Amino acid sequence: MSNSPKICSLPELASRIDDGTALGIGGVFLHRGPFALVRELVRLGRRDLEIIKPSPGYDVDLLCRARAARKVRAGIVAMEGNFGLAPWYRKAIERKEATLEEHA
Repeated sequence: MSNSPKICSLPELASRIDDGTALGIGGVFLHRGPFALVRELVRLGRRDLEIIKPSPGYDVDLLCRARAARKVRAGIVAMEGNFGLAPWYRKAIERKEATLEEHA
């Protein structure tokens, strides 16, 4: 069993996530997602991430805008009812910059 601490800084946590990692993200649409971690991954220039989340929004949209997401496994990617589909995510899928594995 490791004696390393279970609590670390946000930059340290993000540095542990390598390019090509499959990453399950919590939260729903615009609520309770780890948005600071997502922004830190973008800042670090991570690439080829596989994002797994039932109903992502801003987080996946930001990762697609930064060209960090290679694959998205999700049911719907939207910015809540009033804001529609996530625009950068949609462009990434249409341009084949990322692939979608849809789950209902």
